[in-house]
Amino acid sequence: MTVAMLKAWQKRDYNREMESEVDNMFLEVFTEYSNDAYQQGVKASGRVFDIPTDAIKIYPCFAAHSPKAEKMEQKEQYFTETGLLQSQIILDSRGNLIDGYTSYLLARAHGIQCVPIRYGRRQIVRASHKLGGKLYTWELPGILIDRVSAGDMAIVRTERGIKAVTVAAVEEYAGNELEPLRMAIRVKRAVRHGK
Repeated sequence: MTVAMLKAWQKRDYNREMESEVDNMFLEVFTEYSNDAYQQGVKASGRVFDIPTDAIKIYPCFAAHSPKAEKMEQKEQYFTETGLLQSQIILDSRGNLIDGYTSYLLARAHGIQCVPIRYGRRQIVRASHKLGGKLYTWELPGILIDRVSAGDMAIVRTERGIKAVTVAAVEEYAGNELEPLRMAIRVKRAVRHGK
């Protein structure tokens, strides 16, 4: 939607010119919010559509950790055999890549100008092994997004095996983690009295 479209609609349907400074300010604000709302609706719908590869933003944590050579070779082989990217490219609502980094790298390496993407979300939990202990970070699998709260017990994979931790906070992934995140395995809801 553009300001010109709204002006034409006003002229056609209401025989009214919108040319004053106040009219123009209103139309600019209205179109900006309308277009933002439309984009959020598209992003929330889960539809897949193409965007320019150059428009994808990369979090520093992705850029700092190259995928393993074997993984890239497998993805490259699949691309060579099929002409398709093996993994979906998933962006957050701000256009930051949250999954499909290998596909993004292959697209760039092969000069692909536009790639199919879909929008999604990632959440992380900050949790400790004991009450008041040091907080560590794990990523939630898609099935647990928006289903975990502070106080819940999470079963997670650590360097020392499978452990139970207490969730202190749930946050949207912001891409500022220094190391790749391990995935939480499952969550046991805390008993909430009065509910």
